Amino acid sequence: MRILLTGATGFIGSAIATELIARGFEVYATHRSGSSFDRCQEIRHLLHWINTDNANWKEAVKLIQPNLLIHAAWGGVGIQGRNDWNIQLQNFYFSKDLFDLAADCHIQQVIALGSQAEYGSTGLVATENTIPQPDDAYGAIKLLTLNYLRQLFDKTLTSWFWIRVFSVFGEKEQSDWLIPTVIHSLLNQRSIKLTNCEQKYNYLYINDFTKLLMAVVENSKAEPGIYNLCHSTSFSLKELLTQLAKLMGVSEQLLQFGALPYRPGQNMLITGDNTKFKEHFNMNETFSEDLSYGLIRTINYYKKRQQ
Repeated sequence: MRILLTGATGFIGSAIATELIARGFEVYATHRSGSSFDRCQEIRHLLHWINTDNANWKEAVKLIQPNLLIHAAWGGVGIQGRNDWNIQLQNFYFSKDLFDLAADCHIQQVIALGSQAEYGSTGLVATENTIPQPDDAYGAIKLLTLNYLRQLFDKTLTSWFWIRVFSVFGEKEQSDWLIPTVIHSLLNQRSIKLTNCEQKYNYLYINDFTKLLMAVVENSKAEPGIYNLCHSTSFSLKELLTQLAKLMGVSEQLLQFGALPYRPGQNMLITGDNTKFKEHFNMNETFSEDLSYGLIRTINYYKKRQQ
């Protein structure tokens, strides 16, 4: 099977690429001229690359005639870009180009990554039937992209899947995000100021995420539509970070809970119900409920990088 993958140089996309290669798929990965290949160095030579800054990139895709599109690319996911409408709209127009191209190529299956941000601050455990109420440009444009995908491929021969991603952590995550930041501080025995960290999330280890996503890749006959992909159990950030300190063998006193205020409008419950995903893809969860395996691997990754 020939797979067109966007976002292969990013955190989640590079993990997807690694899993696809391990399963023997032929992967054509998009990149831009300024992309960093740091996250995919081990498999870079095994991927066929397409530079979307080149004027003829769409023609290159048409020559390949991929069977499946996995759209994982998205700019402006950090705090600085989440409410930048220009950046987020660029994401939509690139997505639209991809989906139109998939339609032209009669691609059999399209898998695109959505986000928990589409639900907004509902204060509820979100199911796929929860009415989306995004709080920022990022969530709003993800929702717009979903609606375009649905209208383009509904009632066609192309199976489409919108996978709403909740919190994912692991090796190669952006270094200024919470878990890598805390690990770096604890490795250097530095205290770190935090809020009370009472927010609850469905954190999922990146390798578990990619294995679960492969169930979608390998089951194109499942019912098209929206699926939440997350851990079944929610954890408070305080629980998660305390476990991190224990696994690293450092004092929990370095975690200064309550030293910072919550930001205005802080969403205290960002959790999803993954029942629909499990039912449609017949997946038995194989990951640890306490996430210790993933946390240990993540700690070891950053520890080696610091040496």
